[in-house]
Amino acid sequence: MQQYHIYTARDFAMDENFQQWVLKPDVKNNYEWATWLKQHPEKEAVIAEAITLVKSIHFRDYQLTGEQKDQLWDAIWDNIATDETAELPVLPVANRSRFYRLFSWKYAAAILLGILLGTLWLTHTDKQFHALTLSTATLPGQTKKLLLPDSSEVLLNAGSRLVYAQKEANVREVWLDGEAWFHVRHTKENTRFIVHTFDRLSVEVLGTQFNINNFNNRIAVVLQQGSIKLNIKEQQGQNETQLYLQPGEMLRYNKQDGEYTKSRTDVTKVIAWTHGQLMMDEYTVADAIQFMRQVFDRQVSVKEPKMLRYRVSGSMPIVYNADTMLIQFEKAFGVHFYKQGK
Repeated sequence: MQQYHIYTARDFAMDENFQQWVLKPDVKNNYEWATWLKQHPEKEAVIAEAITLVKSIHFRDYQLTGEQKDQLWDAIWDNIATDETAELPVLPVANRSRFYRLFSWKYAAAILLGILLGTLWLTHTDKQFHALTLSTATLPGQTKKLLLPDSSEVLLNAGSRLVYAQKEANVREVWLDGEAWFHVRHTKENTRFIVHTFDRLSVEVLGTQFNINNFNNRIAVVLQQGSIKLNIKEQQGQNETQLYLQPGEMLRYNKQDGEYTKSRTDVTKVIAWTHGQLMMDEYTVADAIQFMRQVFDRQVSVKEPKMLRYRVSGSMPIVYNADTMLIQFEKAFGVHFYKQGK
């Protein structure tokens, strides 16, 4: 067991021996892992996180007809609010500052409508492919860190919805409404990973890290590591444009007119939200209003339009409480917000 000293929580969670110990402990594996932990006490926190990962993956079996498979998409969203839910694998998110608090997780639930035949995918006892579909959503003021069945990681921002589906062995598909950061796992079989945005834009990757913001009338895709291919369908006709992004590049897409631009950007500022920070570079009151609308579903009106142009630069912690964030914006811009309902 000497190789485990360099393992991360994710590595442990994907290890069959570790999974067997967590899911089906016996005298032998209890003794082996207890002995190893005594020799490596520095890995206790990592082991605890890995145990959480393994235990969090629970799926219920569903049988679907061919017609139901064709209607999976509609069925997923129709059932998101129903009581028949199954918990998705949610990774723990550490407190990054005393201000950084996540919204209550007790309402976080997901719908599984796919087919899982035989034993759990996690145990790897059945090597045959099983089609599956699962979904999850975050409430306003809530973020969620997820481990997809292919071991890719996703951090879902507030007020977002995500569907993961693998109907064929050689392609993984995600539908995103909102914002999410992805760390996609590369597979030996070079399984395709495609993110759809409910519009004419899709993102295809193999193994990479990137951020997609799909709110309101625009889509912004920022590449952190690796490479991604963007497929953009024209507003009229079936022609499709393909673009490639390199690390540090951003593509902005306008849903209304189909126009798009590609440019260089500071990725650290774009993905700062994944670390609980809001990085502001010539940040305006209009930007703050957009933030409140996206993260908390709060509508903010301004009496004097010139205030929308007030701007600041710097950073502040993201507090997942609407009133507290408004107070922070008040101090930053030197303005005052009056609360009336939402």
